[in-house]
Amino acid sequence: MSAFILKINGDTRCPGGINIPSSIQDWAHGDFFTKRITPSPSTYADGKNGPEPEQGDRVYIWVNENGKDSRGGGLTAVATISLIEPETDRYRLKLSDLAILKNWIGMNRAYAAFPSSRLVNELKRYRLERIWALGEDDIHTIEALIETAGGLRLGTDIDPISEALLQSSENIKAAIVERKSALAKIRPGQAAFREAAIERHNGRCVFTKTSTLEVLEAAHVIPHTGEPQFERPDNSLLLRRDVHALFDLFLLGLDPVTGKILVSPKLENSIYAKLQGRVVDHKLAPAALSFHAEQFSRVIES
Repeated sequence: MSAFILKINGDTRCPGGINIPSSIQDWAHGDFFTKRITPSPSTYADGKNGPEPEQGDRVYIWVNENGKDSRGGGLTAVATISLIEPETDRYRLKLSDLAILKNWIGMNRAYAAFPSSRLVNELKRYRLERIWALGEDDIHTIEALIETAGGLRLGTDIDPISEALLQSSENIKAAIVERKSALAKIRPGQAAFREAAIERHNGRCVFTKTSTLEVLEAAHVIPHTGEPQFERPDNSLLLRRDVHALFDLFLLGLDPVTGKILVSPKLENSIYAKLQGRVVDHKLAPAALSFHAEQFSRVIES
């Protein structure tokens, strides 16, 4: 049995184009694709040609962090190849025993942890798609990286927000449409949700640091549907009223890997453009953060 890193672009190679899975279900039932290069299907860190991946091989999935077709988190999951089919310029793969990391490992984090690793240096040097064949030392490095990042998310580590997302998908779609309406309604429990957000975020707008409470609102990152899991503090941001409106419209967002503010191109000539790239302490659940990031990307692409 061999082991590989599948370094791929998320938009075109991951199931459903999901770069950062909020739960294992996001990737569990779709096909993966990876670049096929002939005559050498894989490459070792020392530059030697590696073998072709086969059924039963172990793979580490690395979704490129940025680029034309990718906005992933880096090292994201491990799995076993259950089926692999060569196509003209790619492989189609079905994976089993899929396990997602508790915390993604981006290139900067990997290099900071193992700056002398030949594998990590080669990954840093060559940022494009490739299948990397792994020797024993390389496997030890990758496993150590996973351990330092908190390990794998086990099947018993069920994220309640992720589960609620799966069960409430239709209600969420309706809630997104509803909150675009100018007719805001006061909901039962809204005052308590706001008080919890004020306490969690120290009475300041997460994006602008504004501390005037009269203009601050509690934002549901996953929209309010009545689902109790979406009323948790880790699904809330405290935002200035105008920023809240733009966040709800997915014109402002957050990078789920870096925590940096994202500004839609539609706002590039506005006063909000200066928020681009600002790092914030959002305190959000990973599932909530991933949900909003996916919606933000879809709005940009639409």
